[in-house]
Parts: sequence; structure tokens; C-alpha cells
Amino acid sequence: MSPAKLVAAALALAGTLLLPVPAAALEQRFDHREQQGPLLGFSYDRDTVAISGRTTRNLDRPALRLGWGFDPTGEGNEIIVGAIARLGGYDDPTRERYLAGVDARYRGYFGTEELKTFFEVGLWSELRSRFAIGPLVGLGVAWDFSREFGVYASVQFSTGLGEERIASVGGTTGIQVRWE
Repeated sequence: MSPAKLVAAALALAGTLLLPVPAAALEQRFDHREQQGPLLGFSYDRDTVAISGRTTRNLDRPALRLGWGFDPTGEGNEIIVGAIARLGGYDDPTRERYLAGVDARYRGYFGTEELKTFFEVGLWSELRSRFAIGPLVGLGVAWDFSREFGVYASVQFSTGLGEERIASVGGTTGIQVRWE
């Protein structure tokens, strides 16, 4: 092959490398960026309750948790505010079994795929019939069927101080719906 043909072939090859290449299809995202929506969960906690002048008690607390999650930063993590309603348990006759408390948590996700893990840190408060407030921490896993719908499971530890001292360990399973 002559040198002129080699130069022409090299220039043709270099020219094809400079041509735009069509973009590959984007992979579907399952993160929660700029989304908000309700979540509903069933939780079961084991509380150790200490009240001045009374014996310390271990109590089971099944509850329904209703919350609202939103992404304040556009990064896909959420702030969740919610209310907790007791479903039974607590054999203490002085306890009311309806609205039990409120909470606010930051949920940080690891990953953007369908299956992802998360951590939670927040503050919760027992409202009825004795007041207590304190921190909570948790770990969990979420499975998102789409960006708009998913299920989750988590375990958490919380403690509260006030008219009673509470240490609680438990778990929650639930569903979450989101939209922009």
C-alpha cells in the first residue's frame, strides 16, 4: 500500500472516531429525587417502661404508622413526618390505645436500584397518656417496583424521657407511594 493510501486510511479512521455516537438508553432510576407521598406501615415494638414509684415493665406495642415523606434537597433522601396509632397491647389500664405519638425522621438511602438499604435518624414523642420524647435510629431495606411505589422493612431503637422513661426496640413493614 502506498504512503498516500495509508495517510488517507488513517484520516478516514480518525474521522469516524470524531463522529457523534448515538446515546445508549438510560437505565431506569428507582430513586426518590424530588418526590413526595404517603407511607403506611405496621410496626411492632417491645418497650421497657420505667415510671417513678412503679416497677419497670416490658410491654409489647403493635401500632399503625401513617406518614408523609418528601425530598427537601433533590438528592433522593427523605424527611418523613408521621403519627403512630396503637392497635392494642399495653395491658396498663391507665394507657389510652389510640393516638400514641408522632415522629420526624431523616431517611438516607444507599443506591438507586430497585433494592436499596437505608438508615433513619429522628425524634419521636409519646403523647398519650404520659408524655415522653427522645431520639430514634434505624436500619432498613426498601424494594421499589417503580419510582412511584415500593415496600420497606426496618428495625429501630428509640428511647424517650419525660413522665416516663422508655427504651424501645422494634420493626416496621410498610408501603410507600410517591409522585413529583
